Amino acid sequence: MMKELRRSLAFLFVTGAFAVYAQQTTGTILGTVVDNTGAVVGGAKITITETSKGTSQTFLTDESGGYNAPFLIPGTYSVAVEMNAFKRQVREGVILQVDQKARVDFTLEVGQVSETVSVTAAAPLVSSDSAELGSVITERAVRELPLNGRNFAQLVYLSPGVTAGQIGENLSGASTFNPRAGSNFNALGHHGNSNGWLVDGIDNNEYTFNTVIVQPSIESVREFKVLTGVYSAEFGRGAGVVSVSTKSGQNELHGNLFEFLRNDKLDARNYFASPTIPKAPLRRNQYGAAVSGPVYIPKLYNGRNRTFFFADYFGLRELRGLTFVNSVPTAKVRAGDFTEYERTAGSRILIFDPLTTRLNPAFNPAQPVSATNSQFLRDPFTNNIIPANRINPVGRNVASVYPLPNAPGNFNNFTINANRDITDNGFTTRIDHRLGEKDSLFFRYSFEKFKLDAPQGQANCCLPTPPEAAQRFELGPFVAGLQNTRLTTQGAALNNTHVFRPNLLHELRLGFARTTPTTTASDFGRNAATSLGIQGINISQLTSGIPGINVQDFTGLSGGPAFLPVNPRQTHYQIDNNMFWTVGRHQLKFGQHYIKRLTSPYTNIAPRGNLTFNNNYTNDPRNNQGGSGMATLLTGYLTAANRGALLEPYYQTNHEIAFFFQDDFKVNRRLTLNLGVRYEIYTPDVEIRNRLVNVDREGLRLVYANEEGTSRAVNKSTQYGNIGPRVGLAYDLLGNGKTVFRAGYGLSYFPEPVTANGQLGIQVPYIFTQNLAPEVNPVDFTRVPVINRPFPEIQVIKPRTTAELNAANPGGQGHDYNNLTGYAQHWSANVQRQLTESLLAEVAYAGSRGIHVMINLPLNEVQPGPGSLASRRLIQPLNNITAINIFAPRNMSTYHGLLTKLEKRFSHGLQGLFSYTWAKAIDFGGSAGSGGGATGGPQTITCIRCGRGASGYDIKHRAVTSVVYDLPFGKGRKFANVGGPVDWIIGGWRVTTITTLSTGRPFNVGLANGVNNGAPSWPNRIGRGTLPNPDPFKWFDDTAFVAPPPNTYGNVARGVLYAPGQVQFDTSFVKNFRFKERFNAQFRAEAFNLFNTPQFGFPNASIGSPTVGRITSTIADSRDMQLALKFEF
Repeated sequence: MMKELRRSLAFLFVTGAFAVYAQQTTGTILGTVVDNTGAVVGGAKITITETSKGTSQTFLTDESGGYNAPFLIPGTYSVAVEMNAFKRQVREGVILQVDQKARVDFTLEVGQVSETVSVTAAAPLVSSDSAELGSVITERAVRELPLNGRNFAQLVYLSPGVTAGQIGENLSGASTFNPRAGSNFNALGHHGNSNGWLVDGIDNNEYTFNTVIVQPSIESVREFKVLTGVYSAEFGRGAGVVSVSTKSGQNELHGNLFEFLRNDKLDARNYFASPTIPKAPLRRNQYGAAVSGPVYIPKLYNGRNRTFFFADYFGLRELRGLTFVNSVPTAKVRAGDFTEYERTAGSRILIFDPLTTRLNPAFNPAQPVSATNSQFLRDPFTNNIIPANRINPVGRNVASVYPLPNAPGNFNNFTINANRDITDNGFTTRIDHRLGEKDSLFFRYSFEKFKLDAPQGQANCCLPTPPEAAQRFELGPFVAGLQNTRLTTQGAALNNTHVFRPNLLHELRLGFARTTPTTTASDFGRNAATSLGIQGINISQLTSGIPGINVQDFTGLSGGPAFLPVNPRQTHYQIDNNMFWTVGRHQLKFGQHYIKRLTSPYTNIAPRGNLTFNNNYTNDPRNNQGGSGMATLLTGYLTAANRGALLEPYYQTNHEIAFFFQDDFKVNRRLTLNLGVRYEIYTPDVEIRNRLVNVDREGLRLVYANEEGTSRAVNKSTQYGNIGPRVGLAYDLLGNGKTVFRAGYGLSYFPEPVTANGQLGIQVPYIFTQNLAPEVNPVDFTRVPVINRPFPEIQVIKPRTTAELNAANPGGQGHDYNNLTGYAQHWSANVQRQLTESLLAEVAYAGSRGIHVMINLPLNEVQPGPGSLASRRLIQPLNNITAINIFAPRNMSTYHGLLTKLEKRFSHGLQGLFSYTWAKAIDFGGSAGSGGGATGGPQTITCIRCGRGASGYDIKHRAVTSVVYDLPFGKGRKFANVGGPVDWIIGGWRVTTITTLSTGRPFNVGLANGVNNGAPSWPNRIGRGTLPNPDPFKWFDDTAFVAPPPNTYGNVARGVLYAPGQVQFDTSFVKNFRFKERFNAQFRAEAFNLFNTPQFGFPNASIGSPTVGRITSTIADSRDMQLALKFEF
C-alpha cells in the first residue's frame, strides 16, 4: 500500500499542479456487494452507465466487497453487477447529484449470470458516508422556481443557515438589475468575503465586491450544491461553498427557446411612492435559446455514446424610466440679474458683493458674535444685479451650459424623464468527449457582456446640454448626467479524468476566469473643463470631463460621480490535480492545488475634482441670510475645492496554494469516518512595479515596497502554519439505511479580501490629493482661488519622517505586519431520517467561530476630552494627520444555530424543500471587505472587544419553503387521464412557489449631534427601546436613548434593535401544451411578492433627528409580475 501511495504522490508532484481548493462538481457512486448470507463478494464486476449518454465505466469490488466510482458527472445512471454463480443485477434510475456520495448496495442471488434481475432504484436520501452540511438545488428547482431577474444565485437562500450578504440586496438576495446580485451571501454567520463559488470546479470568486465572475444562465445550470459547514478537506474557504455543475449534451437532441416579459403595467406601486405621480415606465425582455445533443457531422462523424455538446445564448434588454426634478438658473439669473430671485412671492433674496467684505469697526470681541455684533460687513449689489464687468467669463460659461427651466420659479423648475438602459448578452458552450475506456474530458467556455447606462443617483442628474453650448464647448449630451458601466466576464474549464486501474483514478483540471468592469462618466474622453475655460483639470484622459461643480440651491454639474473612471479588473489561472484511490475500506483522495490571481483594484478619489460654490461670499455676514451659490459661481470665487487620483493603474498579484488528504474510512456497514487535513498558503499581494505603501506603527512613518529593507509586500508576512484538520462520522443508527447520525469538526482558512490589499497602492506617493478650504469671510479676495485655475500644480511627495508626514498630512491606509490568516472553526451534529421513499427530514445544530477576521481600524482616532482635535489624537507625534487607518486581523465572529430541513424529492408530481433556521451571529464589527452590515464597527479601537454585538447578518428566525407541483389532472396524471380538449384545458398545469419568512436585521443607534468634539459619539441606553406595536412612522422608542455626558463614550451596544423582517410569497403558474410527444409549448405567469407586502428598510436611528425612528424606504420591490413563453423539444 505504501509503495502505491508513494507512486501516486510522485505523480502529483511531477505534474506540478496547485490550486486554492479542490473543486468538486462531480459525484460518486459507491456501495457494497454481498450474497444472500451477508458474506462480502470480492471481484464482482460493476458497470456504471450514464443513461442519457450511453457511456459506461467498469469497476471491480475489493476484498471487502466494496466499490467506488468517483468523478462522475451528475445525472441519471444504471448500475449493474456481475459475478459467476450469481444472477446479474441492474439498478436503473440512480440519480447522482453534485458532490454526492450515492450508495447503491447489492445482495446477489444464486443463479446464472445470464439471468438478470432489474429494479428501479429509489434515490438514496440519507448521507450515510459523509458528515458535511449542505443542500442540493436540483435542475428542476433551478428551471421551475420563480426568480425575479432569472438569477439562479437567489436559490442559495433556500438552504438553512444562509442569509443575504449586502444591505443593498433584499433579504432573499434578489435584485432585478444587478447581474451579480444575490451571490454575496453569509453562511453560518461568516462574512461574505470568505465564501467560495465554483463553476465546474473552477474558482469563480470576484474579490472586489465578493460576488461571482461567471454568471451561468438558468438554461446552462444542471444543479448546484450549497455547503455550509464541516466539509471535506478537498474544499477550502471558511464559510459557504457553492459548487455549480453546468449541463452537458446527451444522445438525444434537446433544446428550447424562451422570452420573459415585464413592464410597469403589471407592477405595483412602491409603498412610499406618491399616488399622484405616475409609475416610471419599464420595459424588460429576457430571451434566449439552448440546444444540446451528440456531435454529429453528416458522413464524417457520429458522436453518439462518445461526443456531446451543449450551447446556450441569453439576452436582456431593459429600459426603466426615472423622473428627476432639478433646479436650474433662469435666463435672468445666469446673466447676473437677481431682481426676481425669490423663494416665495414678494420675498426677494438679496445678493451681496463679496469685494465689499470688510471688518466691522463696531465689533466687540468681548461679546458673542450675533447679527448685531458681527465681525464682518458686506454691501448688496445695486438693484440685486451683478454688473457685467464683475461676472467671471468662466463662471458665465459654466452657467450657460444649464438648460433653461421648463417650469415656473427659481427652484425645482426643470423636470426630465431619463432612462436606465441595460443590455446584456452571454453564452455558455460545453463539449464532453469519451477518449476511450480510460479517459474522458470536457471543456466549457462562458462569456458575458453587460452594459448599463444609468443616472448617477437620485439627484444632480440628467441635465441635457443646450445645443448651442454643446457645439461651442464640445460637450456631451448631458452636463449632469449618466454613468456608463461596461462589464465583460469570461471563464473556461478543461477537465480530464484518467483511470489507471478501477480503484485508482486521476483528475486534472485547468481553468481561468476574468472580469473587466469599467465605469466612466458620460463625458469621459472630452476635455470639457478646458473648453469651458477651467484650466489645469483635463491633464490626461483619466481627468477628462467636467469637474463636479456643486452650486448651493441648484443642481450640480458633472458627467458622473467624481470618483470615475474606475476599472477594477481581475484574472486568475488555476490548475487542479487530484488522485482517488480505493484501498479496502479506505477511500483516499489527495491533491495539490494552485491559483495565481492578478487584480487591478483601480479606484480613484476625484480625478476631475470637485468645485463648490455656496452662498458664503454673497450673503449678509451679519446673519448669514441671502446670497446664492449661483451668484458666487458668476463671480468666479471658489468656496471649497478638492481633487485626487491615482497617477496610473497598478496591478497586484498573489498565489494561493493548498495540499489536502482525505480518507473516508468505512469502519463497518454502519459507521463511516471522514478524516482529512488541509494545508494552505496565501501569499500577500505584491505590485508588479512595487507601488505599495504601508504604515510603520512603531517607527511612525510610511514604508515603501522594495525600499530601505522593506519587502515587496511592504513587510506583510506569509503564514506557513495554516494546517486545517477535518474530522467527521456518519453512523447508521438502526442499520437499515434510513436513520443516520452525523457529526463533525473542521478548521478552514480563507484569504483576506482584496479591499484590505488594494488600498495599499491608493495613497501617497502614487496618488495626488489637493484640498482647498479658503476663509469663510475673506477681506482680501486676492487670496481666494477662482474657477479659471482652481488648483495649483500637482506635486508628488514621498514623506518619510514624522515631520514630513505632519507637514504633508497625506493620510494613510496601512496593514498589520503580522498578516495572520483568518480561519473558521465549524462543528455540527445532526440526525437525518428517511420518512418515505422520497421524503427526508434533518435536524442539526451548527456552530462556528471566525478568528483573525480582518477589520479596518482608525489608528489615529480622536479621543474624547477637552482641547483641540490635534491634542487628542492617539498618535501624538502624528497629531496633524487626520486619517490613518489600518487593516488588522483583530475581528472575530461566533455563530450558533438550529438548522432544520424537510426535503421532498420529486415523485408523484411534487418536489419541495423546507428549511428553518434559529440562530445567533455575533462579531466585533464589520469585516474589511463586507462592512458588517448595518451594525458597523466598534466605537473605539482602544477597546475593540467593547464592539462585541449582533452581527449585521444576525437574522434570528428564517423559514423558506420552495415547492414545484404538477397538478394531478390531464393526460398521464392521476385524474382525468384523457387527451384532447379536456387535456388542453385542465392538463399540463404546474404551480411553483418560494415563501420567505424572516425576522429583521440589527442596526445601531447613534447621535445626530455628537458630544465628543470630533470623537465617535454613541448614546447611553436607559430603556429597552422597543415598542409594543411599531410601525414605519415610529419603529422604536427613541426616549430609551440619551446623549452621554460630554467627552464620554455611550454605553449602548452594537445592534441592540432590529429592523422589520420579511414576508414574501413568490409564485408561478405554468401551463404546458405538449404535442407530438417531443414538443412542448409553455406559458408562465409569475408574481414576485404576490400579496404586495411592503419589505421595510432601516429606520432613522440618529437620536435627536426630527425623523428619528421613521422608515422611509423599502429593501425589496413591491409586487412585480412577469409573463413568459417557452418552446421545448
